[in-house]
Amino acid sequence: MPEFLINLSEIPGFPVGRLFVPYSFTTNPTFLLWYKSVRIHRETFYVTGKVIWFIASYTEYCRLASRYPHHRHAAYTRYLLNSASTFFKGLKPPYLPDYEYLD
Repeated sequence: MPEFLINLSEIPGFPVGRLFVPYSFTTNPTFLLWYKSVRIHRETFYVTGKVIWFIASYTEYCRLASRYPHHRHAAYTRYLLNSASTFFKGLKPPYLPDYEYLD
């Protein structure tokens, strides 16, 4: 089964998705559709599968985290995604004037 996590050290300061994919999943047409929504950074090949390092949107990271949780790092991945969600919700929308947002 594929396993997803977020890696913060691959590109310092930038969250990079890491997905381990067993070779049996690399030919599954429904699994291959997710490639269209990400930007592949690099791939590492192993005997049993490959690791795909990629950059994607927050919503794609959330989708992969819920669909393919990592057996050891799932809780930390959810924590990172929840922290990012809280951070972006706290930012002022660009169309609001500062005085309306700060009051």
